Amino acid sequence: MYYFLLAILLLTIYVWQKFRRTRTWRPGHRALLVTAHPDDESLFFAPYLTRALQAGIQVHILCLSTGNADGLGSIRARELVQACAVFQVPEQRVRLVNDGALQDGFQAWDEGAVKARVAAALAAVRPHELVTFDAGGVSGHPNHTSIYAAVWRLVGCRGLSASQGDGHEGGVAGSDGSNRGSNRNGDSCCRICTLVTHPLPLKFTGVLGAALVLLLSSVRLHGRSADVRLHDSAADTALLLSSANPVVGLRAMWCHRSQFVWYRWLFVLFSTYTYVNQFRVIGAVTY
Repeated sequence: MYYFLLAILLLTIYVWQKFRRTRTWRPGHRALLVTAHPDDESLFFAPYLTRALQAGIQVHILCLSTGNADGLGSIRARELVQACAVFQVPEQRVRLVNDGALQDGFQAWDEGAVKARVAAALAAVRPHELVTFDAGGVSGHPNHTSIYAAVWRLVGCRGLSASQGDGHEGGVAGSDGSNRGSNRNGDSCCRICTLVTHPLPLKFTGVLGAALVLLLSSVRLHGRSADVRLHDSAADTALLLSSANPVVGLRAMWCHRSQFVWYRWLFVLFSTYTYVNQFRVIGAVTY
């Protein structure tokens, strides 16, 4: 048993180091993270935030509700600002929405209301990439999945396939390896990346599960060049980010004290999302 655990530990360290740099950005690039509730950024997207900010990316956060299901909306709004400060996202880059059509609760949100808020943020921030939930919403929460549905519809209305937007300077490189900040038609575009929902048995296996995610992805991508792994513009491309420092995510989550009940301690410690984020590129939108 001792040797088995040692082998697992060594494998985890090896895989973690191998994937410490699976993305490249240029300082000054802008990213828009769209979440449903205060604390989503800390519970689910901490690896992305620590890596992007380490690389000098200007991250903006759009949170579509105050999390007022229990009447704590004003408290949670302050907690969000404090948590974002831990990630070095200043308050002026945090957009918190309090819309009657987008209230915290276990119901689907109005697609039009979500689209309008996301479109307004895209126009204001003009990001190189937008990051949000996938169709599973990580936890299946209907507020999470409503964001994906609206963003997917937005891609359908005013978007491109990822391959059409391959000149995007947020990391989708052209065939010559350059980063140009526009699609082939010369329009500015924003790549859409969605956080992969892991199966329940994998979701709560902590650092070992995170290492397994990285290892399996390494096997899947075996044989592809480093440039393709970093910049592949094909739709459904997997992008991987291990956390630059998991402690930062824990510190940020501690700012959400009104929500930090005992089972959230367990979630933060044993969730793979504390240690690694896996994304798929689903397309791009122009502006």
